[in-house]
Amino acid sequence: MKTKNLKVTGMTCGGCVNSLTRALKSINGFDSVQVDLSTGDTQVQYDENVTSPEQLRLAVTNAGYGLNG
Repeated sequence: MKTKNLKVTGMTCGGCVNSLTRALKSINGFDSVQVDLSTGDTQVQYDENVTSPEQLRLAVTNAGYGLNG
């Protein structure tokens, strides 16, 4: 498993965290996510043999959130 740290923007509540989590769970190879709503710091664990950081980023933006960095 690999870990990717993302800085997600645009989340304002627990519902946003749930939406983001659902979007990431839809990706084959996703393992787990930890989100700090106050900072947007998001740590995603995934199987690098099945998915890529680009697919994770795409899921975040398709869910309606932004990324810094």
